[in-house]
Amino acid sequence: MITAEELAQYIEFTNLDNTATEEQMKAFFDKAKEYNFYAVVVLPHYVKLAKEELKDTDMKVVTVVDFPLGAGTTESKVAEAKDAIKNGADEIDMMANIPAIKEHNFKAVKEDIIAVKEAVGDHILKVIIENALLTVDEKAGASAMCEAGGADFVKTSSGFNGNEHFYALMESLRIMKKNAPHKEIKAAGGINNYKLVNNVIAAGVTKIGTSSGHIIMDQFNHVMDNQKVSPEQKTGPRLI
Repeated sequence: MITAEELAQYIEFTNLDNTATEEQMKAFFDKAKEYNFYAVVVLPHYVKLAKEELKDTDMKVVTVVDFPLGAGTTESKVAEAKDAIKNGADEIDMMANIPAIKEHNFKAVKEDIIAVKEAVGDHILKVIIENALLTVDEKAGASAMCEAGGADFVKTSSGFNGNEHFYALMESLRIMKKNAPHKEIKAAGGINNYKLVNNVIAAGVTKIGTSSGHIIMDQFNHVMDNQKVSPEQKTGPRLI
């Protein structure tokens, strides 16, 4: 059985609200500290603040590149990524070239990934292929380009262009795993409860991007507490 500490290390606690103030972000970082998540994911504007606020923790700072459209040039992505690393980002979540994927120009997709990976070096690069916008063939091709291009992770979604329902998400994870067998998978977009988290972990996901990290942890702790008492003492339904 997974522990709360282990579950927290799957979660990249996310706040990509472009209206969030510095005060609101500091409250977000305080919440992250309560649970000691693997990482926080913030907009580039807040990378320096995140690094400062989390300096006494082990949490990583992750930021996004070419987000959320995935329609920028390779040169702009490289510049964004380098700037983010300079400002203290530990990991980069980059949008894949969505127009190139839709055109089945997978060579361009791969070259885009290669260039950004070269720019970030040893820093982890996750590539968002935006499954909700893609056909099965496009998901397969984009995942294969993440494998060929040297990305560290294939990521399901930005959460800004629609989310897949449960069975579609499970099928997307199968396609990603088949076509990028040596890459880790990050699930994001609508991952907002422990039951779903449990399922995507079982499907092979190793990182989860979510703004509901605190809710997921509280649900998990409720489930664990419910299992510790005898059946006669249980007063409410289990979450899973």
